[in-house]
Amino acid sequence: MNTLLRTHGFHTYEMDKQAGYDVALLLTTLLLCFCGAVFVLTSSAVHSWQIFEGNSHTIFWNHVIRLGLGLAVLITLTFVDYHVYEKLARPLVFFSILLLIAVFFLPQPSGATAKRWIYLAGFSFQPAEIAKFVLITYLAMRFAALREQPFYQNEAKALWGCMFVAALIMLMIVIEPNLSMALLISGIVCLLFFIAGAKLRGLVIPAIATLSCFTLVAALNSYMQKRISDFLAGIVDPFQSSYHVYQSLVGIGNGGFLGVGLGQSTQKHFFLPEPYNDFIFSIIGEELGILGASALLICFVLLLSRGWKIARNAPDAFGYFLAAGITISFALSFVINIGVTLGVLPATGQPLPFISYGGTSLMISLGAIGVLLNISRQAQSGKSIIHSFNSSDRLY
Repeated sequence: MNTLLRTHGFHTYEMDKQAGYDVALLLTTLLLCFCGAVFVLTSSAVHSWQIFEGNSHTIFWNHVIRLGLGLAVLITLTFVDYHVYEKLARPLVFFSILLLIAVFFLPQPSGATAKRWIYLAGFSFQPAEIAKFVLITYLAMRFAALREQPFYQNEAKALWGCMFVAALIMLMIVIEPNLSMALLISGIVCLLFFIAGAKLRGLVIPAIATLSCFTLVAALNSYMQKRISDFLAGIVDPFQSSYHVYQSLVGIGNGGFLGVGLGQSTQKHFFLPEPYNDFIFSIIGEELGILGASALLICFVLLLSRGWKIARNAPDAFGYFLAAGITISFALSFVINIGVTLGVLPATGQPLPFISYGGTSLMISLGAIGVLLNISRQAQSGKSIIHSFNSSDRLY
């Protein structure tokens, strides 16, 4: 274990860079948020009319309010020095664990099948979303310390400590149960370890233990078993897919190349449950067709490319790992949501960042963009650092 991470495998290169915020990242984020607001409006009107007794815009205005709060968070964190999070990483981990414990003791709405939310004074939030980005911050802090002070730390102790904290957070999320979020976090953790220089053989045992835990939990939950069995059946015959996935595929198929037109979706008329949330991409595919859905995917790719560029140009190791972790989180969220929509992944409850009906996920995601913008700003004019890893230093 003491050779799991080779910090000397990292190399830094200096390059010229103009100071300033990453305007392309900001504009892409705002464009995605605008598209999200438009499609929340078009996809939620019928459901809002039924839920709120004749008011077809209530869900939309709720989304707009949360979007406004999220943009306020983005602006605020853009001006907060990201090194503050490095100092607060440990207290934030402790606080997020307390929140994850609290969900098991606080009251939940009647009929709730999982304990994932905290309800206080008319507001609600999902601690797992907070824990996800807190864990990214914590790992970034620990990896940066190993990168910058390799001779002053017990590498094995630090790395096992990182794995323990990640496993503890994932375990509590699994117990909620929220298997999709736990799987998402496990993917983020594995990729962060990998880009930090972890050798694949050193991750085998933790990976096997994590998969075994997920398999056991899935085996003990009947609804998870059904989702997996429906997914496997859908691979052979799409008509045997789960109801949600089948209706999603019908909507995308209806859209064809150019779509049926903005606001003209038929699947939002109670065929897809909550079409403004996890399956909003299928409504986009139906109304705008392959052409419109592809344009949206291009925006996602641009956002991810800007995030990765910010990571590589970060002024220090902490900024590199923090920006990389945030970008990885967005990338996996995009892949999981769209994969489920297209029927290539089992159905989960993972929202599409910046597009799906907003809440904790939307505000936390916009806050993360603010952090990326601050990192880009601090890559000062003159010289900034590009971090890379020499694959020849990694033992497979």
